[in-house]
Amino acid sequence: MVLYAASRKGQHLDLTPASSQMTLNYPRLDIADRSSIDSFAKAIQKDHPKVDVLINNAGVNLDMEYSPANAKKTLDTNYRGTLNVSKTQKFRGARSDRQQMCRTFIPLLHKDGRIVNVSSTGSSLSGYSKEIQERFRNPKMTLQDLEQMMNEYQEAANNGTESRDGWKSQAYSVTKAAENAMTAVLARENPGLIINACCPGWVDTDMGALMGRPPKTPGT
Repeated sequence: MVLYAASRKGQHLDLTPASSQMTLNYPRLDIADRSSIDSFAKAIQKDHPKVDVLINNAGVNLDMEYSPANAKKTLDTNYRGTLNVSKTQKFRGARSDRQQMCRTFIPLLHKDGRIVNVSSTGSSLSGYSKEIQERFRNPKMTLQDLEQMMNEYQEAANNGTESRDGWKSQAYSVTKAAENAMTAVLARENPGLIINACCPGWVDTDMGALMGRPPKTPGT
C-alpha cells in the first residue's frame, strides 16, 4: 500500500506506517492552484494505474480576519479547490480558470473507489435564510447551481450584505456547507463510486486550535 500525505509545503509529517507493507510519500500539493493539482495527478498516474481512495482534507479558516478577499480565498480552497481535485465541469460563461472545474481524480479511481471529503460541524445550515437552506438541500442540485450560490455569497460578502441576503458572515461555514452539497452531487453523478463527507470532530491542528484546546490529536 502506498499513501500520499500531501501538503502545500511538501513537508515530512513523521507519520507512522500502519504496517511494514505501507510506503509513505509527502508530495507538495496546493489545491487552490490548478497547475499543482495537474502535476500531482501526473506523478500519481506515472507510478500507479489506479487510485483506491482520495481523502480531501485541505482547507483554510480565515474568519478571524473576515473580509471579501479572505472569503474568496476560502471559497477557492475549501470549495473550488476540493472540486478541482474531484471533478471537471466547464461552466458556460465562466470568467476564470477557477470556474473550470478540473476532472482529476475521478477518472483515476478504481471502478469501486472512494472519495472522502473532510467536512465540519460548521457546515450546519442553521443561521441561513429558509430559501438558502432549501437551495442547499435541493436533491436535484447541479454543480452549476452550486457555483451560482457561491457567486451570490461572494457578491454579498463584497457588499457587506450577508445577513440581509440570508447568508452567514463566516466563509468557512459557507464553504463547508457547499462542500457537503458538492459531495452529494458528485455521489449522485458517480453511482459506482463511494463518495461521502465526514466530520472528524475537534482535532488538535493549527485550525482546530483557533477555538481553544481541542481534545483530539491527529491520528487518534
